[in-house]
Amino acid sequence: MKSNSGKKNKLKSFLGVLLIFSISITTGLLIGEVIVRLLYKKEMVLFPRYHTDVKYGDFKIRRIKPNMTFTHTSFDGTFHFKTNNKGFRSDKDLNYKKEPGEIRVIALGDSHTQGYEVNQDQTYSSVSENMLNKNGLKSTVINAGVSGFSSAEELVFLENEGYKYKPDYVVVALFANDFEDNMRSDLFEVRNDSIVVKNHEYIPGVSIQNKLYKYGIFRWLGEKSYLYGYAFNTVWDFIKKRSQKAASGKDTELAIAANPNTKYSEELMKKLISRLHAYCKAEGIKLIIIDIPQLDPAVSVSSSIPKNMLSHVEKSCDTLFNYDNMINEYSDRSLIHVKHGHRHISAKTHKMMGQKISEYILSDHKAVN
Repeated sequence: MKSNSGKKNKLKSFLGVLLIFSISITTGLLIGEVIVRLLYKKEMVLFPRYHTDVKYGDFKIRRIKPNMTFTHTSFDGTFHFKTNNKGFRSDKDLNYKKEPGEIRVIALGDSHTQGYEVNQDQTYSSVSENMLNKNGLKSTVINAGVSGFSSAEELVFLENEGYKYKPDYVVVALFANDFEDNMRSDLFEVRNDSIVVKNHEYIPGVSIQNKLYKYGIFRWLGEKSYLYGYAFNTVWDFIKKRSQKAASGKDTELAIAANPNTKYSEELMKKLISRLHAYCKAEGIKLIIIDIPQLDPAVSVSSSIPKNMLSHVEKSCDTLFNYDNMINEYSDRSLIHVKHGHRHISAKTHKMMGQKISEYILSDHKAVN
């Protein structure tokens, strides 16, 4: 009896210690959450990427996980996301086959195109699709934007997957960080004045995301906890600084270019744009390029296209919406980007870009028919 009594007392003692330990840990985490929110809520964001790897032809790159519903939260508000069966930001599933009379547009770009700090129906893809349909064109605008995507990844997607959707138009959004991201991806290189494939795989951070997001607790923490976000970003930045040798800079989607362009990065960009244009022309696709304005410490906002590259970009597409030609259409430059968070383009800017895209397509379709 004494033996059983002793075991029960030891068990009670152990459970008591475990309870106290659990309460202490929980209390500490709650206090930490409160402190981080008080100190950093205005600067911090809860922007889970939900990337996974995908095979497109001979390439393995990243996309957003299909069939996801999630939120992004910053000081400016909470933004709702939904992905379809193909991993595109859309409420509707998509098949390769077009409906009779349907016009298809593919929008390629990074988190600005994906719409990191706007809601589902506020992206320029959604705005242009709604406007086209309201004006009598049966249209589907595919938002193929992926946060962190470079022009190199966009080219891989278009040549190996995007063409299957039989697009009539392709919209490529150029942003200042694309120059650096093209170098970082290391998918293509300029050799003997030609662009050639260098590597067939670029999936940064995907393996850890695939492991973490198997568990609902990490998805919940990623969308809800500022303490988790602070800890995750700290570790993530440390790993990147240790591993990145070929390119530098944080892998965030700030509306600020991390590093000045080099002569080689500009030459690589020229070759990528030329190849995009040549591919679209060969497939009978009209190429639209839009210039995503960047935050510039010197002048508040500026074009993402260097002046020495402007003529090349103009010749390498069917139409270019250049920021410098649209300055007067931005009524208030302070509203071009979201005020806090990662400073992506605002819903107002998405709306204007969506209108520009749809107006061009409507005019082009009228001229052809």
